[in-house]
Amino acid sequence: MNIIETLKGLPGWLKVWILFPFAFLNGWLLLLLLDYLRPFIDVLISAAISAFLLNLPAHFLQDRGVSRGTAIAIVLMTTLLVVGGTALTVGPLLLEQSSNLVSNLPELVDSGNLQLERAREFVVERHLPINLPNLLDQVVSQLGQVFQLAGNQVITVVTTTINSLVNILFFLVLLIFMLIGGESAWDGIFSWIPFPWNETLQASIQKTFLRYFGTQAILAGVLSVAQTFGLVFWDVPYAILFGFVIGISTIIPYAGVITISLVSLIVALQDFSQGIRVLITAIVIGQINDILISPRLMGGSIGLNPIWLIAALFLGGKVGGVLGLIVAVPVASVIKSTVDQLRSPDTLPTTPAATPTAQLAVSGSNIKPD
Repeated sequence: MNIIETLKGLPGWLKVWILFPFAFLNGWLLLLLLDYLRPFIDVLISAAISAFLLNLPAHFLQDRGVSRGTAIAIVLMTTLLVVGGTALTVGPLLLEQSSNLVSNLPELVDSGNLQLERAREFVVERHLPINLPNLLDQVVSQLGQVFQLAGNQVITVVTTTINSLVNILFFLVLLIFMLIGGESAWDGIFSWIPFPWNETLQASIQKTFLRYFGTQAILAGVLSVAQTFGLVFWDVPYAILFGFVIGISTIIPYAGVITISLVSLIVALQDFSQGIRVLITAIVIGQINDILISPRLMGGSIGLNPIWLIAALFLGGKVGGVLGLIVAVPVASVIKSTVDQLRSPDTLPTTPAATPTAQLAVSGSNIKPD
């Protein structure tokens, strides 16, 4: 306690200078531990996120008089039927179109070369001061290498997925236990955090994670359908595959822009004008989502400056790969809200009776998001 009081009396820059080496060492050791436990951590986080989402309809049923166990059983069975039905109907189409895309790579490259030759003639005829041929040569060459690499990785990805049945079963078991009996475990974890930060942090995680992942799941589904219809309207080959990929990629911030550009480029290799139409259509649908739909669903629950958002995505990808990119934004938002609370201590409760204990949806609480 004397050490803490001594630190409080030091200037801010000196406190940072003293504490930074300890924080850096602890962070480095934590990263080593997470890397060593990577498969378990990935499954655990995936199960927790899924439990967050499934807990919403479970609460909806509970509010209408259904018992907790029955509500969980109904939600799990419904989810299984929906996921299974979607996999049986859309899955074969996605696999077929993926296989056709990989097998048609040589034709796409040849078509890209033809489009390149037309662009070269256009530039030469009009004496434009643009080094377009060399640029397009490099783009087509790099894209061909990417396609070839993706084609070689398809079998590996499928094989790895098949060999991961144990992880899938582990994920399902964790998901069920998190929905049924995770309350005591979660409360035990937060009991190590001093009051009132335990309650404040729980409430912040609950609100941010539930709203963020719930919104992202809805938006991914809506955009997948909308983009697919847009591609079908223009009679684009592999429309279901491209629409699904564009929609799902929106789960990762800014990834949708990259996916739309890549899909438009692939289509442009076969028909340049159609590639432009696909690009415009996808951007319009994306803007409708960003302006009209996403703000209404997401609200102000994230509240991150774009600079901090990009930094969070970089660190999340560096630490946790794709899963790190997915959870980086809500984690950064929770950290920001907690720091804001630290900077405004008057907003915190002063007694345990002042604020009811926040329960995480993953633990089966009855608290619902705003």
